[in-house]
Amino acid sequence: MRGRAVHPSGRGGVLTAYVTVLDPTEAGDRSRSAELVQPPADLNGVRIGLLDNGKPNSDRLLSLLAERFRAHEAVLYATLRKPSIGRLAPVQLLDELAQACDLVVTGVGDCAGCCSCSVQDGIAVERRGVPTLVIVTTEFLTTARISATAAGVPDYPFTVIDHPLGSLAQGQLAQRADLAMGQIRTRLATTR
Repeated sequence: MRGRAVHPSGRGGVLTAYVTVLDPTEAGDRSRSAELVQPPADLNGVRIGLLDNGKPNSDRLLSLLAERFRAHEAVLYATLRKPSIGRLAPVQLLDELAQACDLVVTGVGDCAGCCSCSVQDGIAVERRGVPTLVIVTTEFLTTARISATAAGVPDYPFTVIDHPLGSLAQGQLAQRADLAMGQIRTRLATTR
């Protein structure tokens, strides 16, 4: 986009300014698109890593999910926490999860910045060859889709729970964990 403006010296000259308008749905390096890794069809014996993005209650939700995974005979590797909510996870953290786990779960994306970063983290683990489930809330599903599209994975399958997350009591968190686990089991069952 070009614009014309009066020269700041008042001499009547013309300045040409350029403004670049970016469309996040068209962004991303298509050559870096990621093939999604097939998740295991069954949780029995699967080593699961949880990546907590640090949002309020995300640790509690992931802990409840860990209980549900164990009930299905999965093995919890660890719950790792990012040092900053609105930043990408450190490479070392992603490498550790990719090397030690058969399946990674990350989240919870319930604001724009943390949602985008959780999506990017999940896709980064997928690029390392480990299937990853990214949990987002209904309010930020569009943000998650834009972020996935920008990363070259427009059809990334999210695990979606009701918004909000941060203000919930334990019983409400348990309901969200049940909802997430139902979606996760459905996704795994369709990989057979």
